[in-house]
This record gives sequence, structure tokens and C-alpha cells, in this order.
Amino acid sequence: MKSSQFLDTYLHRDEDGDFVLNSAPCSFLGEDNKCLVYEDRPKACREYPHTDRKNMAGILDLTLKNTLVCPAVSKIFYEIGKDYRK
Repeated sequence: MKSSQFLDTYLHRDEDGDFVLNSAPCSFLGEDNKCLVYEDRPKACREYPHTDRKNMAGILDLTLKNTLVCPAVSKIFYEIGKDYRK
């Protein structure tokens, strides 16, 4: 599949101008919750949930949104938050 066809079929731009999937969960997630294109998944998927970036502060809004769909991200935020609750 050509890149342009992939973009037209599976992605759209969000309010920030970033490409995001048209559906959630991902169109390539099988019924067993395993990635159907794992070996060929894009860089963004390999790096998901992006919680180990050097500039994580720059994507906190995105990461906060990810807490709604990814239990691992939610747990990371919860654990980080423990340090700031007093």
C-alpha cells in the first residue's frame, strides 16, 4: 500500500495537526489484542506510550489523553503523581 493511500484510509489530522488513527482501538489490533502488523509497525507505535522521552513535558497533553486508553500510561501517571501528593 502506498503511503498516501494508507494516510487516506487509516489516519486524519487532529486539532494540533498531528496524524492520528481514525478508529480506536487501532485498526490493526486483532481480537486477541495483538498487533496484526507488529513487525512492520510505525515508529510511533514502537515508541508508544512515549513515557520515556527526554522532553516528555512537551507532550504531556498527549500523554494525559493516552491515560484514557492505555492502562500502562495511566499507571505511570499515577506513580509519578505520588511524588507530588502531600
